[in-house]
Amino acid sequence: MKSKIIVFGIIFASLTMFKSCVRSCSNGWCLLTENGYFIPQESSISRFEATKMNEGSGGWWLYGEDNKYYYGLNIEPDYSPKYFKLQKGKEPDNFDKFDYHTWEKE
Repeated sequence: MKSKIIVFGIIFASLTMFKSCVRSCSNGWCLLTENGYFIPQESSISRFEATKMNEGSGGWWLYGEDNKYYYGLNIEPDYSPKYFKLQKGKEPDNFDKFDYHTWEKE
């Protein structure tokens, strides 16, 4: 029984590290190849996960999250990225993680 728990722990730890490596590689690849892709300064290449990408020809994220925040990107008319963030655990009642307009209380 003890050996099964150890094996399960090793498998779980391996999968967790693998997911982090895949996320880092994906973010790293996007940073190298996609114009306009960036990681919010509050996050990191290994923690940030793009949850919704631009559907057009650009390769930037529109929404993302990490262990502390939700992020929403607004491209201004001059194409300078401005992003919004909301701390996890402080979501308002009408919260939709894919609509940053719902992130503030009325």
